[in-house]
Amino acid sequence: MPKNKRQSRQAGRFTPSNFSGQHLIRDKSLVRRMIELARLSPQPLVLDIGAGAGALTIPLAQEGWQVLAIENDPRFAEKLRGKIGEAEGIRLIEADFLEMPLPRKPFGVVANIPFAITTAVLGRLMDHPAVPFRHGVLIVELGAARRFTADPVTQARILVWRMQFDLKLAEPVSPDRFSPPPRVQCAILTIRRKKEPLVRPSDHARFMGLVTHALRVPGAPLHAALGPWFTPAQLKHLVKLLLVDRSVPVGSLNERQWAAVFETMIRYVEPYRWPKAGGLSKR
Repeated sequence: MPKNKRQSRQAGRFTPSNFSGQHLIRDKSLVRRMIELARLSPQPLVLDIGAGAGALTIPLAQEGWQVLAIENDPRFAEKLRGKIGEAEGIRLIEADFLEMPLPRKPFGVVANIPFAITTAVLGRLMDHPAVPFRHGVLIVELGAARRFTADPVTQARILVWRMQFDLKLAEPVSPDRFSPPPRVQCAILTIRRKKEPLVRPSDHARFMGLVTHALRVPGAPLHAALGPWFTPAQLKHLVKLLLVDRSVPVGSLNERQWAAVFETMIRYVEPYRWPKAGGLSKR
């Protein structure tokens, strides 16, 4: 896959610009491990984002999955097209994942995505509950995996993902299992859609509005962060429900506590006081 998500015009034609952070898997045992993890929540359709030379694409198809191999670099796409030939179960899509239409039926993702667009890729998959994404097994930077799975969650966008999905750092991965080896440690990140989301999909935008505003300063006391919407009496009821002190940092709440905050707001706070239902925060 190219090293930058867009192409640039040079000399009157498109030439691929570079994606920083693309490192091809060269260790077959890593491929087997990713497939093993993917079997835990199988979907008939899986996407291999940044398919490269097909290290994951071909084994996934051999295991019986229908694979959409997405590759934006014409050079890799040409090589992969030659490898798969008329093989059943693989469809090669030469496109930018961040711009292409997503499948309308449930799908999973098993991929070694370019590190430079990790958050953007996860956003396309999890920012909107209507996207029929069900599970993922992804190679990402170890630091990113720790940020996505940290407890408590202090970033609104990640918190919203985790109200719908379980994200886990499955295991670290050594750089020497890639070519070229990255300069950072890597990890396998697994994602599973919750059977019962902590916030209803229909309330997604309203919840996003609440946490985007409330987590602007994660270290702020709970009563100060929620004070613009909750009355003192409502806050008193809320802290008893959460079993916390009113001065705890708002960023210390876990996902279930945030679900309780939201449900309390819906039940007791007058709608005209609710924070504006929001678009996505990139915090």
